[in-house]
Amino acid sequence: MQMASRKRKSIGSRPTSQYDTRRFSSLDAWTRYADNVLGRNILPDRKVELYHTELDNFKAELERRNFHKRLTNLVDGSIDLALVKEFYVNLYSSEDCPPKQSRVRGHLVKIDADSLNTFLETPVVLAEGETLPAYSKYCRLPTDFREIEAALCIPRRGFILNSEGHPGKILRKDLTTLAQVWSVLSYSNLAPTSHTSDLTVDRARLIFRLVCHLDMNIGVLISSQMTSIAQSNTYRLGFPALITALCRARGVVFDSLTFERLSLVINLAYIRKNC
Repeated sequence: MQMASRKRKSIGSRPTSQYDTRRFSSLDAWTRYADNVLGRNILPDRKVELYHTELDNFKAELERRNFHKRLTNLVDGSIDLALVKEFYVNLYSSEDCPPKQSRVRGHLVKIDADSLNTFLETPVVLAEGETLPAYSKYCRLPTDFREIEAALCIPRRGFILNSEGHPGKILRKDLTTLAQVWSVLSYSNLAPTSHTSDLTVDRARLIFRLVCHLDMNIGVLISSQMTSIAQSNTYRLGFPALITALCRARGVVFDSLTFERLSLVINLAYIRKNC
């Protein structure tokens, strides 16, 4: 009877001796880790490997935006799962106003737009006399759905209307190859999601800007995505390879014995099979 009693106590309680101050910024952070983040899955980033003459219009735009330097040039088998979960749990704010930095094992990892752009080597490009990139200016305009359809869809295809008769989504099979490839990259490296069967209006707008060469502040997008993931109770943990790389650059000590892999590489074979 005494042994059974001890067993029930260990299951029903959470001893504070398990709270590791090196890994968690507060007791609340550790509690959130144990209750929520520990059981959440990651959504791995992808690497792009395309050579000369292979989907040149995609490859050229990737390089024009400097996405090829770090954002899509990540090391496979480098994701430290424990580190990624610690990053997100320490980024969380109970006041729904998370800071743009997370303390990971004693090191401050900044994810504000400027810090991310510096790390990714993706400077913000502004036209002469402008204070906002073309992407941000476009966001302020009414959505031209016909313009998006013309840029992203194969002939005679476009948005599927919702129950209210408004544009709701574009089916993946109705996208051009170029739009599909940008979509695949966006699902893992730009705005992570496991919903990949079609494009919502918001994602279609994002892909339109990429296809049409509208310059953007990628640091703003990724920073916003990371904080949204941290505040969510259900989102899969995106950007794990990027977060691992950010932590490594800040001198965070790694003690994991196993590392997770990236999602399938975007190369010519992948594009021919899936796009």
